[in-house]
Amino acid sequence: MAETTVLVVDDDAGFRAYVRAALEGEEFAVVEGANAQEAVEVALRECPDAILLDWRMPGGSGIVACRNLRAEPTLGGVRIAMITGLDDERDRTLARHAGADAFLIKDPDPDALARQVRRLLAAPVTP
Repeated sequence: MAETTVLVVDDDAGFRAYVRAALEGEEFAVVEGANAQEAVEVALRECPDAILLDWRMPGGSGIVACRNLRAEPTLGGVRIAMITGLDDERDRTLARHAGADAFLIKDPDPDALARQVRRLLAAPVTP
């Protein structure tokens, strides 16, 4: 069975390493990007099953990256989640309008993170 690939886009290399450790232990393949531009480049090259986008990154927000990813026809089936420390309804609404399928809060528990990613993959893709 092929591994499920998750693209993690965050300017914090430590957070990307944490996500990699949490997900690879659960048989996910993890690829990384450090900014909004890399989100699109890596997604087009790797064709991930899911993308976790940090909200705030230098050179472009996760919201901008989400819009750009949704504009790519070859990525139509990819599930996208904003993953952030922010948690208010306005942010959730902005993420939904940008095309995000989910809004995840950065969780220090690796098992909780893996569960959130499984739920994201099980959810329908935003039209």
